[in-house]
Amino acid sequence: MKKLGVFLFALMFAFAFVTAQDNETGSDETETPTNQIDLAYQCLENQIEDKEQSSLSLQEAIFGTLALGSESKLTGAIEDFEGTNCWPESSCQLKDTAQVLLAYDRINKNTEDIESWVISKNKTATELTWYLQVDIENQISASCDLTYDDNTYTISVNEDMTLSGGPGSCLAISSSGYWLQVNNNCVDETFEISCTESFVTNLLYQRTGSSSYFVSPDTHSASSLGTTEETINSKCFSTSGSCNYEGSLWATLALNSLGKDASPYLPYLLALSETNQRYIPSSFLYMFTNGNDQYNELVQAQQQGQYWQAPNTPYNRFYDTSLALLALSGSSATTEVESTKNYLLDVQTPEGCWNNNNLRDTAFVLYSGWPRAVSTGGGAGGGTTETCASQGYACVSGYTACLNAGGNTLNYDCDALNVCCSVSPPMETCAQQGGQICSASQTCSGTTAQTSDGTCCLGTCEVITEVENACESAGGICDSSGSCKSNEEESSDSCDTPSEVCCVQKESAGGSAWGWVILLIILIALVVLAIVYRKKLQLMFYKFKRKKGGPSSPTSSGRRPPFPPARPRAVPMRRPLVRSATRVPARGRPSRADKEFEETLKKLKDMSN
Repeated sequence: MKKLGVFLFALMFAFAFVTAQDNETGSDETETPTNQIDLAYQCLENQIEDKEQSSLSLQEAIFGTLALGSESKLTGAIEDFEGTNCWPESSCQLKDTAQVLLAYDRINKNTEDIESWVISKNKTATELTWYLQVDIENQISASCDLTYDDNTYTISVNEDMTLSGGPGSCLAISSSGYWLQVNNNCVDETFEISCTESFVTNLLYQRTGSSSYFVSPDTHSASSLGTTEETINSKCFSTSGSCNYEGSLWATLALNSLGKDASPYLPYLLALSETNQRYIPSSFLYMFTNGNDQYNELVQAQQQGQYWQAPNTPYNRFYDTSLALLALSGSSATTEVESTKNYLLDVQTPEGCWNNNNLRDTAFVLYSGWPRAVSTGGGAGGGTTETCASQGYACVSGYTACLNAGGNTLNYDCDALNVCCSVSPPMETCAQQGGQICSASQTCSGTTAQTSDGTCCLGTCEVITEVENACESAGGICDSSGSCKSNEEESSDSCDTPSEVCCVQKESAGGSAWGWVILLIILIALVVLAIVYRKKLQLMFYKFKRKKGGPSSPTSSGRRPPFPPARPRAVPMRRPLVRSATRVPARGRPSRADKEFEETLKKLKDMSN
């Protein structure tokens, strides 16, 4: 009976396990991304609630404010670190101060003094080498006058566009012979150019010692004997005499989001981006310029189609991914953004946060990936500003994007770091973005962007080879609706188009578990029957064994008698009489059959206990 109790307990345990598995599966199926984001915001609020104000770091307070808005504990913690309009008090840093500027702007707190401190830290970027280019439109020789510092110098432009002559102390003919290199001591000068033929002038620059060149977007032209002006405006931010690259990125971003002109800082940030990849500069630069080069670089840096993590990053994949999402949200990179969001939802902690419930990283992920309207004015219930969209205007990535569209920045609220612009920038054509429209028989091997004339391939259009896709090869079905049926589950196998999902039949995990339970019940029933009829089974087992050829004593007729012959004994046998065809000798050593019989009885007795 003890064994029966053990089996019944095992049955109950198995049933409870299967039920728990079913409940767990059901909860996963009903959970939606919206619920996951609600859980994440709740987790962030719990993390803040569990901490004393004095134990909050400056980074936690800044990004917590960006995500949640005006919350007394967070703003109090920021104020605890405040110096003279800069942060932290002990050693004011550009990056930290610029991030506080963003957080205060998020909750509509006055930022004029902080802006003044940041702007006061700009300086001329001396890490660049500048060149002045003069081209004659008809590709013929001409003579040009260069005027600067109240002096005029004359040079010749040859038919092959090489230069000759004496351009003065601030300019020198470059080693290639095509440009005029600007002396570092003269980068603040304004150069006036006048030529005897129609001409075009512009500026180029490079990081000193690099082989890469950047062309200034501003080009000026004039007719014969007309005049153009070229002025170098190259700035960075510094607190120690030399340019601070990461600090300049955040300071420029903060000023750009406030509607300030970021163009003076772009040459330095662009030219030195190659040596500062650990900060993901393409994310900042794309927010400043909306440039195709920066867009492609940022999209191509995505790892495994899921997240970003810069080489030698000083942070982690959650911080870097948030930075990339901040730039790409609202762009044409919908595939990359959605795949990243799905990845982030898959790696949430049970409480709903990210990176082991890290407060800063969780706040940054929510602010960049799922931003919400926040309370302003110093606490919950402080109200929110009117939105840009509600006033009929457009949110763009910054001052430069609005200026290039021919608009002006307005003081209405936009998501994240976008600014409100009086006009909506026109969508570029595929040709303007440097791409091509693939035909129906082609597929794009690189990234795609949505343009005014359709989906634009920024890579290469390749002919589609007629092969069965990975989903169908694995026995799945490609569903164009974007979701699978209730009896199906989504597979990672690819379909022909990114909009389709691969659906496969769900494995009947519950049915498999119930099969084991039924088998266990049958086994228990067999054991119970064996216990109830154990005596009959003992006899049947013994007879079966004897029938297989066990030893016997022959009779004269060749048959075994049904009972052993009775022999008178002085003392009656204490062992119970067992009917058997085996002859039991009266004296001497027991026969082999008798010995086997006793061993069999012993085994049956042990089995029944």
